[in-house]
Amino acid sequence: MRKEIKFQYGAVVLILLLSIGLYLNSLNNSFHFDDKPNIVENPYIQNLNDIPSLLKGIMSLTGIFRALPTLSFAINYHFHKLNVFGYHLVNLILHILSGILVYFISRNLFALGLEKAGAVDRWGKKMDLLSLFTAAIFIAHPIQVNAVTYIVQRNEVLASLFYLLSLFLLIKSSFKEGWKKLPSLLGSGFAFLCSVFSKEIGLTLPIVLILFDLLFVCKTKVDIRKRLIIYLPLFLCLATYISFFLKGGILPLLIKGAEEFLWTPWQNLLTQTHVILQYFKLLLLPLPSWLSVDHDFEVSKSLFEYPTWISFSVIVLLFISAMILIKKNRLISFFILFFFIVLAPSSSFIPIWDLMVEYRLYLPLFSFSFILTMGLHYLYQLLARHYSEKLGQGVVVGISILILCFYSVTTIERNRIFKDGLTLWTDAVKKSPNKMRVHHNLARALYFERGRIDDAIREGEIALKLSAHIDRKQNVKYALNLLGGAYLAKGEIDKALHMLQRAIEVDPNYATSYYNVSCIHAIKNEKNKALENLKKAISLDEKYKRKARIDKDFDRLRGEKEFEEMVK
Repeated sequence: MRKEIKFQYGAVVLILLLSIGLYLNSLNNSFHFDDKPNIVENPYIQNLNDIPSLLKGIMSLTGIFRALPTLSFAINYHFHKLNVFGYHLVNLILHILSGILVYFISRNLFALGLEKAGAVDRWGKKMDLLSLFTAAIFIAHPIQVNAVTYIVQRNEVLASLFYLLSLFLLIKSSFKEGWKKLPSLLGSGFAFLCSVFSKEIGLTLPIVLILFDLLFVCKTKVDIRKRLIIYLPLFLCLATYISFFLKGGILPLLIKGAEEFLWTPWQNLLTQTHVILQYFKLLLLPLPSWLSVDHDFEVSKSLFEYPTWISFSVIVLLFISAMILIKKNRLISFFILFFFIVLAPSSSFIPIWDLMVEYRLYLPLFSFSFILTMGLHYLYQLLARHYSEKLGQGVVVGISILILCFYSVTTIERNRIFKDGLTLWTDAVKKSPNKMRVHHNLARALYFERGRIDDAIREGEIALKLSAHIDRKQNVKYALNLLGGAYLAKGEIDKALHMLQRAIEVDPNYATSYYNVSCIHAIKNEKNKALENLKKAISLDEKYKRKARIDKDFDRLRGEKEFEEMVK
């Protein structure tokens, strides 16, 4: 028992050291993309004592399902303002805690999975080693960089941490009897609520918990039937809530469609089968040339087009395999289903603009890590049975070290890519050259970070051309607004004003362009036009009150009664 506890302490220390070693070069990486509206330019998180403002920000920007991450950003801002180190440190701590939970969950699942075979004692040391390797892969895999280093994706990491904690506490309760279960069960329920209030993936947790109970706790078919009497009504309640009440009702939205849907729910499902196969590829072999912060992905129009029918068939076969393996190998079956359950909110019928993003794999990576570990163990058993244990150990240990080294080196390299906007979006442009957003964001990096205005205009023009091929207004308005700002910085005021007015024509409720137009009129000392456009910008987004108070472009309006009242 003492050796076992010592190993567990040692495992925790190794997870801690591995995490720090891999992410040490990321702690001063800059804010990126969605970090700007959610943290840098978010006035609602800048005064922790102003609870009404914080609550207003939660509801207007992220919604109740992202409440805890928003609160954590407010705490970060209170202590660190815009010093990125503090934000990265919190993300890294959350990642370390998740890795530790992966270790302990894996160890407990191995014990439960081997219970029928009576092999727990014989597997003692192996369980510790296999669980540690599972956690090491979870920590070291480069796909995690998009969630850990990309600060705003704390949503994903925090939701996953509570998700894992809830599962861990439920597993612990299965080892106890009677009232001794209650503290663990209550803790699991509380962690579930915290996961839900971190990100919507938390809503899938009850299905995972039910799956665990049915596979590992129920001993007989009678137990399963008794459980189903309880679980079916609960499942129906959850399904009803998601279908008719979550964000106005997912089911009516899918039936009626929405303005922002650029493809049908059926087309989204077909596309996601292909996306999931691409996820498998990135999980197994995350080559630096395949990893990107912004993947470009084509929508599938028909089941019978290539490669959609192949992808669809592979997914169906995986589901069938999971069903077949329930009796033969509960662990593998559980983790196949776990992978798809966690991905369901973003990789199913619901059309989401970002078809494929790597941070969605943060929690599903647990499945991959566990199954990879089991696969290596089966390889060891095969070699030991046909050749020798020494050979089996040597081959498997060698492969494990190579995998872990490859993932670790790639993670360090990906963190280097995330250093600043220029390095990140230069990399993304190479991998998604036909995507408007990557050119737009590269132009912003060139403009705001390096002051390379001509290069920014060049990339902005490319973004504008690409946006014309996509029926999505904000793409056009973003490109036009960016070009307006770049031309203004270059001193070409008439061109800047023309671009910004075009952006307003595309979207008459685009606050940013109204604000930029007001800046131009303020520079030109056209006070009435400046105040008129500023008033419109503030009516659409109150953050422009604060921005106007500190913006040098409005120096000529300082002291004007109407201006001071407007930004008060």
